[in-house]
Amino acid sequence: MVEPARDDQRELADAILVGAKRRPIQAFGEYYRGQQSSCALGAAYEGIYRLPEAAEGLRPMRLDRFFDCLEGVIRRCPEGCMKRLPIGWLIVHLNDKHHWTREQIAEWVADPAQLPHTAQ
Repeated sequence: MVEPARDDQRELADAILVGAKRRPIQAFGEYYRGQQSSCALGAAYEGIYRLPEAAEGLRPMRLDRFFDCLEGVIRRCPEGCMKRLPIGWLIVHLNDKHHWTREQIAEWVADPAQLPHTAQ
């Protein structure tokens, strides 16, 4: 049984979506690439902070202070690869390994019982 999302999970999902709008191209393997790309965690960071356009090389710092769920909630990978990790690590995994979009990741973070329709 999947537990319902906590408030900080929904807030994290919102931050990912806000950040994804600021950098419309998805990055893989790094938080930011160029002026237009971010990964899902990079998007979350930019969803709560206004970053300079040239953010390449920046690393999100202490997101767990805003979103306890990043380290405090453990889930299984929804792709079935048997990983069981904190949400923060799974966000990176889904972004880089399974190439989920940031929008799909945000949807899954906000509602763990509902897989994004395009990821099934």
